[in-house]
Amino acid sequence: MRFIDEVYKLYKGHFNGDEEDITAIVVGILAEQSRDDLLDLVEEMDEEELFHMLATYMIEVMKRKVAMDDEQSPTTMMH
Repeated sequence: MRFIDEVYKLYKGHFNGDEEDITAIVVGILAEQSRDDLLDLVEEMDEEELFHMLATYMIEVMKRKVAMDDEQSPTTMMH
């Protein structure tokens, strides 16, 4: 994706391999975009990029839901 390539070039020296740094930069950039800007980015994606983006998003959301359910469910012991 061209947008990611541009962001990477712009911030290349700021990444130290720490996921938190990458997350902070990406979230900061996306927060500055309008809904239309974000939809334009999606429009530029090819089918594989779109599939990967949605799959990654859905997997992460499902993981969070499972984790929340695990936190809310009392543990039961079976004898």
